[in-house]
Amino acid sequence: MRFVYSLLCVLALALTALPAYARAQGTRLLVVSGLGGEPQYSEQFRNLGLTLVDAARKRYAIGDSAVVYLAEEGAKDPRITGVSTKVNVEAALARFAKSAAPGDQIVVVLIGHGSGSAEDSKISLPGPDMSARDFARDLAAFTTQQVGFVDLTSASGDMLPVLSAPKRVIITATKSSFERNESVFAKHFIAALTSDGADIDKDGRVSLLEAFRYAVTETKRYYDDQGRLQTEHAQLDDNGDKNGTADVDVRVASGGDGALARRIFLGGGTYASAQGANDPRLAALYKERFALEGRIEELKKRKAALSADAYDDALENLLVELATKSKEIRAMEGRS
Repeated sequence: MRFVYSLLCVLALALTALPAYARAQGTRLLVVSGLGGEPQYSEQFRNLGLTLVDAARKRYAIGDSAVVYLAEEGAKDPRITGVSTKVNVEAALARFAKSAAPGDQIVVVLIGHGSGSAEDSKISLPGPDMSARDFARDLAAFTTQQVGFVDLTSASGDMLPVLSAPKRVIITATKSSFERNESVFAKHFIAALTSDGADIDKDGRVSLLEAFRYAVTETKRYYDDQGRLQTEHAQLDDNGDKNGTADVDVRVASGGDGALARRIFLGGGTYASAQGANDPRLAALYKERFALEGRIEELKKRKAALSADAYDDALENLLVELATKSKEIRAMEGRS
């Protein structure tokens, strides 16, 4: 066990030294902004969505065909794909399900007003609203992909237990359907994904976990500065247990929430350095490293079912593989 701990320390230093830049492969993003009810909210929701899709295309280089933005007024801006009706949302998810390859990442972001409770928790859309039950049915098509479902609407908390499942990160702006005020968390979460302030580990990318932690902190700061009682408490679940967590440690305790959210980025899970962005060999090495990180997380989840020796042996082998892969990457990039 002492050797495993030592190897973990060495590996942490090695991985910190590896620059990582998100690439667009393997990511599909659906942004939905719903009914504003009033002009100020319609404009606010639309602008938040535009900020996010602009970053997806420019900052993260996700191709236009992999970014869909549906808004209340579909013709308001050429960057908007269409109107955010239930029919269009479900059609976009169906297209993603047909085109996505195993291991791809699907990120869905909802912006707007929410209402209802339990399976009837919903986002307000032009025409029929879309409920947690509807999203559960549509997301069931992504059996081999990783899904990040981010509901930034008010009263969104009841979405979490309905949509919680393996290979899914579920983030809600509130703890329950009773927190119905306008979401401050929403603007901070999108700010996290579109700027550098949330990059806690300074690896050049912002994970869903980092964005969540940043937005939680900034939301609390907002209410403290205003001298107001906080009326929204964001939640994250990514271990499929249908229980959300508000205070997720970036280091992630074994078996707790945060392990999958730490590994989902708007740019996907294949990384390459700036000088090797067009080198398929280097891209493949980063992809293999990412897969090894995933195997380590899966092993941690099974720790309770293994003997101490079996767990230590398996973890040691994976850590050695990961350290070797990191060394190959550094060598190919011409770094010591």
